[in-house]
Amino acid sequence: MTENQTTEFMTLREVAEWIHIAPDTLRYWRTIDSGPASFKVGKRVLYRRSEVEEWFTAQESATRRGGHA
Repeated sequence: MTENQTTEFMTLREVAEWIHIAPDTLRYWRTIDSGPASFKVGKRVLYRRSEVEEWFTAQESATRRGGHA
């Protein structure tokens, strides 16, 4: 894999740190099929950076308040 391909994927801890939540919250979301899309490679849980960004944007759109003209 090239460096760009490797950085396309994020670990559970990297995602948790990036969106400022506890890793256990992401684990819980996985058990209830919520949160950003993820998959397993062996025992590792991985997230596509683009999927996390899309999920994050959807959360912002769904819960945004204020800022109306």
